Amino acid sequence: MRIIKTMLNETYKGLLIAWNYKFETFLQLIMMGIVFTGIGFITGGGRISSGQMTFTLIGYSLWLYSSIIIAGMCRDLLGEAQAGTLEQIFMSPVPVALILIGRSFATLITATVNILLFTLAVLWGFQIHISWQWQSLVIFMITLAGLFGFGFLIAGAALVFKRIGELAGLTANALLFLNGSMLPVEKFPPWLAVVAKSLPTTQGVILLRETLLKLQPMDRLWQDGSLSFLCSQSVFYFGGGLLFFMWCVRRAKMAGTLGYY
Repeated sequence: MRIIKTMLNETYKGLLIAWNYKFETFLQLIMMGIVFTGIGFITGGGRISSGQMTFTLIGYSLWLYSSIIIAGMCRDLLGEAQAGTLEQIFMSPVPVALILIGRSFATLITATVNILLFTLAVLWGFQIHISWQWQSLVIFMITLAGLFGFGFLIAGAALVFKRIGELAGLTANALLFLNGSMLPVEKFPPWLAVVAKSLPTTQGVILLRETLLKLQPMDRLWQDGSLSFLCSQSVFYFGGGLLFFMWCVRRAKMAGTLGYY
């Protein structure tokens, strides 16, 4: 009960902070639209194509989630370290990993509202039509689990190396260019396709397109192994990211640098 209450409190606090910075949220929506339109011009060879924009929207929306979650988990820890309150979080009877997940839920809720508003504006502005399928929600949730694990990896690195803003930015940019948002992974060189499919969002983008654009049923995706690959990949990222984060916590404590920035 204490764990659930703490996670809910962290979620509520995060929502209050997001509400107090509404203007920043508005600017984020504007930036989303500008970047998405620019990608559309690039992938369309200087022209806006409704079909290409539909293809890009799925990967771009999932990339937005990845960049917000990864940056949010890293920013929370660095902000606490700068304020000198990071060690107080580790004094809580609730594991710090669960506190981070609670804060990430708040980030996830605000991100969903922002991305939903952005998606509705894009669907209306570019006359995009997508047949929504319940299977896509399952695939999305499985992909999110892997993203949270990847966020734990970056958050753990923040505890050890402190100033890793460039690493978080590099990771976000790599996911945008390699998750198939702008170009199908099938058109990548073989070695690059292997790298791309090892990232936490690429397989999710592929399967979301299969369900939303090609209307493939879940059982077929399971039979061909693509869905089972996504499930195992997300379990690997979440479990591995959590273990790495715990190892980084122990290392920072042993070095006496947990609260340093």
